[in-house]
Amino acid sequence: MIKLFVGKKGSGKTKHLIDSANDSVKKVKGHVVYIDYDNSHMFQIDYRVRFISTKEYNISREEEFYGFLCGIIASNYDIEAIYIDGLYNIVQKDMNLLESFFKKLDSIELKYNVSFNIAVTTQDGELPEYMKKYVLSNIV
Repeated sequence: MIKLFVGKKGSGKTKHLIDSANDSVKKVKGHVVYIDYDNSHMFQIDYRVRFISTKEYNISREEEFYGFLCGIIASNYDIEAIYIDGLYNIVQKDMNLLESFFKKLDSIELKYNVSFNIAVTTQDGELPEYMKKYVLSNIV
């Protein structure tokens, strides 16, 4: 399942995502991964959650990021949840142009039974139509 945590900048999306990842690692049998653009939240993440900063890998496009995600899943068959903070910072592309990326996530989510939890920043509260079905929580 893909779940989006949506809100404006500074609305608490990252805190909510971190809390969710930290809670998740206590409940799942498999592994949990937290992916962020940089290391700024590393010490807020439970030590049992695998923290990855994409900045270290020079990822800047959605194709690179999708390959990166596939590599993570391929290297560890029992990942149950992946948390992604700062998607825009990672792929550096407008959310309106990421529909094919989300379709690919849908595909690997079903095939490998991995849930994706993604924080998405909106300026005016508007999301592209294709994203609305994934919204778990609107954070004001």
